[in-house]
This record gives sequence, C-alpha cells and structure tokens, in this order.
Amino acid sequence: MTERKISPKSLKNLYQSNKEANQLTKESIETALLFLLEKKELKQISVSELVRKAGVSRNAFYRNYKSKEEILEAYYERTSSNLKKKWHDLQDKVQKDGVKQSFADFVQDQKRKAEQSKTISNVSQWIKEKTKRDYKSRFLLFSLYFCLIC
Repeated sequence: MTERKISPKSLKNLYQSNKEANQLTKESIETALLFLLEKKELKQISVSELVRKAGVSRNAFYRNYKSKEEILEAYYERTSSNLKKKWHDLQDKVQKDGVKQSFADFVQDQKRKAEQSKTISNVSQWIKEKTKRDYKSRFLLFSLYFCLIC
C-alpha cells in the first residue's frame, strides 16, 4: 500500500475549514448564553441547557471554554475593545473635522449601513411606520435603531 500525501493547499483548506467551524461553534454558544441570560441568572443556566440551546456538544463547549463565565469575559473584552476603538476614532474625527461635520458624516455612514443591511432596513421601515402612529415611542425606537447600527 502506498503512502498518501496531503498537499499543502489541502492542509491549508482543512485548517481554514476547522477554524471557521470553531468560530461558528463559539458564536452559537455565545448567542445561546445571551439568549438564556434574558430569562434567568447565569448560575441558573447549566452547561447542558446551554449546549442544547446552542446545538453543539458538551465536548465542543469545553474545547472552546472552561466555564460559562469565560464566555461572558470574552464577550465583554471584545465588546469593550470595539467600543474603545470607536470612541478613539470618533475623538480623532472630531478633533480633525469638528463636531458638526463629524455628526453629519456619522449620519451619512449610518444611512449607508442601513441600506446595505436587510435587517436594519426592515427595522428602519418598522420604526418609520411606528413613529407615524405613536410619537411617544420615537426616542425608544431611535435607541433600538442606533443599537442595531453601531
């Protein structure tokens, strides 16, 4: 029997595929945990319940995380890092272009994002329809929209 050799390109593709699958697993677990946290406290959520909601195995959970707390720590780090970057970028822009121009650019950028995203577009349409009927909800709906685009 001859020895089969795997080409470097095949190995690279396999590595990339595994990396993508691992990322999807992490995202599924994270999303499931955030969903469950809307209903109960972290200490009331079991790993079994979490993996069932995420649609992954316990092995997949422990291959990626040591605990439920680690998921929240990673989510917090990523979110706070993104917010810090956005804040610094905004400060730099305001320093360079001024507040008025920076705000105008921000609004235009958000409009472009909304046009490119079907979800944001649908929410935007719903907000427009809702605010025509109920002006009291305008601020809350705008806040929802802002959270989606940022």
